[in-house]
Amino acid sequence: MSAPGKNAETILKLNKSTRTREQLERDIRAFLNEASSKPGTSTKPGCPLNHGLACVLATIHDNVPRATPVDFFSDGLTIWIAGEPGLKIRNIRSNPTVAVGIYHPMDHSKLNRSVQIQGTATLFNVNNNKDEVMTRAKQFGMYQGLKKIMKERHPEINILPEQLEAEVMEVIRRFNFIRIEPDEIIFLYIHPSEGTTRDVWKKVA
Repeated sequence: MSAPGKNAETILKLNKSTRTREQLERDIRAFLNEASSKPGTSTKPGCPLNHGLACVLATIHDNVPRATPVDFFSDGLTIWIAGEPGLKIRNIRSNPTVAVGIYHPMDHSKLNRSVQIQGTATLFNVNNNKDEVMTRAKQFGMYQGLKKIMKERHPEINILPEQLEAEVMEVIRRFNFIRIEPDEIIFLYIHPSEGTTRDVWKKVA
């Protein structure tokens, strides 16, 4: 018979460095791909994207941190965020060091996975790299989604293709695409009965 509290000790135990680098990278990639927002095919009114898990982008300016809820898109271990004008963009321009948290809503009765990413952000927009912006906008389904929304906003007008394209481009022109290259990723795996593992991936210099 196990000693009192033994089960609780097992469940609450934190196991560190449980995966090889190859296993960890594979598991992080799989989690990010699953958690990422993706192109959608919804015919319902509004945005057709299949939105992913909760994501928070942390930036800093003059030693003042700012946390912003955002959608994210994954490309391997790289994170992409489409940011409208705001303080997060200003902050990145002055300090490209950022942090990102991606996570399930906490429920201790289910398997919970999350990542904490420390990395460096780069801004892309139509003015400094239109090709990259358009490639990512189409890859992530934003371009197609904007076209759908624009058509829905003008149901009474037969918009010419070139007019629709111009309207979509006007919206995309407002965005900065934020690319975040990770320097360190903490992968937390919380199992309801097996306990918690914490593994750290670091960029190789």
